[in-house]
Amino acid sequence: MRATGLREDTPGEVVKMIDGILYSKGDKVKLDLGKRRSDTSDIFLNGRIATIEVIHTDYDDVIHIAVTMDDDPGQDLQRELGMYLYFSPEEVELIK
Repeated sequence: MRATGLREDTPGEVVKMIDGILYSKGDKVKLDLGKRRSDTSDIFLNGRIATIEVIHTDYDDVIHIAVTMDDDPGQDLQRELGMYLYFSPEEVELIK
């Protein structure tokens, strides 16, 4: 089932070079959250695999990588509604 009436044009970038690494929509990443944070959510998400949905750069030129979790049964719904989890490039490891 597909949600209807949603925007087809998602703001942000689908491809971006960050520190010499090319990140693209659909790429798989492994979350590595032990570097900067350690709250309960980070412990739960650390090491899990996610899919890049879009890449945002805010007004302060800070990059945010929006992902959906691959093992989440609601991944398709989150993608349709634009309900992403956001991480910095330092918190994700691209899976080749």
